[in-house]
Amino acid sequence: MPSLEDFPDEIIRHILLYLPPEDNHERFQLVSRRLHHLANESLLWRWHCTTSFNYWHPRHKLREKLAARASSVNWKALWLQRRRSNLEVARLLDEILSSKVGQLSRLQQICELGYDAKDYLLDQCHVDESADDVLARRYHAYSALDSIHRGVAVEVWSRYQGQALSAKDLDTALGAFDMFVLHDQNQDLEYISRTLDELAERFKDEHPAFDGMSTRQKALSLVRWLRANNFTGMDHPEINYRNLRNCFIGHALSDDQHQSLPIISSAIFTCVAERLGMTAFCLAFPSHVHAAVYAPPGEDLDGAQVETTDGEQIRMCLDPYGSDEEVTLSDLRIRLVEFGWTQGTEAFLSPSPVPIIVQRTAQNIKATHDTIRNLTDNEILEAEMKRLRSGHPDLNMEAALYASMWAELLMKQASSFHWDSNLASFLQKFALSWSEDMWIVRKYLLPLYEKFMASQANLRPRRGWHNVHEILAMLDNLDSRQPTVSRRYTEDIFEQVRYKIGQVFRHRRYQYIGVINGWAALGTGGLPMPHYLDAAEAEEEGDGFDTIESVHASRQGAQRTFYTCLRRRSNVDRLRVAQENIVIITDPSLIPEDLFFVAGKFFKRFDRETCTFVSNIKEYYPDD
Repeated sequence: MPSLEDFPDEIIRHILLYLPPEDNHERFQLVSRRLHHLANESLLWRWHCTTSFNYWHPRHKLREKLAARASSVNWKALWLQRRRSNLEVARLLDEILSSKVGQLSRLQQICELGYDAKDYLLDQCHVDESADDVLARRYHAYSALDSIHRGVAVEVWSRYQGQALSAKDLDTALGAFDMFVLHDQNQDLEYISRTLDELAERFKDEHPAFDGMSTRQKALSLVRWLRANNFTGMDHPEINYRNLRNCFIGHALSDDQHQSLPIISSAIFTCVAERLGMTAFCLAFPSHVHAAVYAPPGEDLDGAQVETTDGEQIRMCLDPYGSDEEVTLSDLRIRLVEFGWTQGTEAFLSPSPVPIIVQRTAQNIKATHDTIRNLTDNEILEAEMKRLRSGHPDLNMEAALYASMWAELLMKQASSFHWDSNLASFLQKFALSWSEDMWIVRKYLLPLYEKFMASQANLRPRRGWHNVHEILAMLDNLDSRQPTVSRRYTEDIFEQVRYKIGQVFRHRRYQYIGVINGWAALGTGGLPMPHYLDAAEAEEEGDGFDTIESVHASRQGAQRTFYTCLRRRSNVDRLRVAQENIVIITDPSLIPEDLFFVAGKFFKRFDRETCTFVSNIKEYYPDD
């Protein structure tokens, strides 16, 4: 009977392509010296690296390695390194799921692996419904993945600190906003850059005479082509203008409708124009960003030789969002006068550096948030305005707002006097809703904070939400705090505490639906800390209310039973509710879809038969 040793090398190499690399490493290569040699060829392990892993940390310089001779790279060692990373992520994620203690520190270890952790996390984001801890596994995998994406975005913006103002890499700087709402999708920074490259190639293929055109002809041809292919502007702006998705360049490039705000339309035009060899910039014109194209040195826009270095001969303006035609500088100056600008108008007609465009985009996100917040009783329109390609609408809106706050801190120079104008509100949002980003705050924000403090004279001592060190220390303390165990060990407690962890209820008065994730038999002293109190609930209980401070005790009800709950549309995960306001529901169809996702922070899975969430906080409530 023939053995493997009888097969020629070519057949064995072909077989090895179908053998799992783990089996090759642990078994096949040990059979004989000949098979060991074939099983360790560089070409084979290069193939395993590219097929086993889709995402790579930039430190690996994968593109350079792929361009080099296969034998010059130890591909097997690289594959083993990535496999060890996956095993480490799996171990850390299991530990996160098994205990609340040290969750943030373990999550930080995952996030510091960057894109090397992404493949495994994506698998866990889509773990099968049959998994015993499906909700918890998905939630924490998404939390880690989203934090990695945010770390990439913040790193991009941090490059502009301490640097001269520049218009370089606008596509990457705007694409950083997309990273805050990317989730499990593919439209990351590399996708945005690649798509813009492809647009430039498509345009040039369809315009074979492009190189012989004048600057004016090139610019007009490009803006008309982009608009004809629906890559700029939007339909029905009277309805769609403030849709959240219009603020993201990645969404504009990948969505079938390609709708975008003027600032994004102008950015798409300038980024493609630059790839075609033109000198193009965005103009931060009031209320409506435009684009400008400059002729090469020594030429005017029509290709004639000139000596002038300024004016309409060498500079043309365009509105990629709304027009196929050139917009004259005189028209823009007239509009500025109509807006009431009489001094400093040339600043609006000069190239805008990246930090200005990024901050302007952040302002648009805030305007969308404010518009949605002011809607009254129109949930359908609200959901449509928040809708993105993936993720839950309410969480996406909060993530976009969080991105705008990061952008403001990173795009302003830390040495400026007003750098900290939104620091307190940022730290509140970070600590309450995005504490998994501690590693990002430590790496990028803390040095800026220290630089700011060193640059300011005679500053008063900063405390609480105004002090980055104190907030990080507070979160470290909460992360390492040992659980306080609440037991149902007496008959009185059984009678006093009617409901259990994981039960779903509707608030008797305010009608919201929540999930119980904490309780205290007598008063609020035994509730999990920190917990918070809704303004309406505070009024009912007679408490004072502070949207950013944890509530410690109720002035009334020392003998009342209280619970904490998780609910949708809340930026905190433990809201206090009195027992008499709880009405248990038993119909799973009444539970909002996005509540299932956030429930993974405290619960393993949902039991439809009992309409309860299965607790993953047994170390706090072992009897529930």
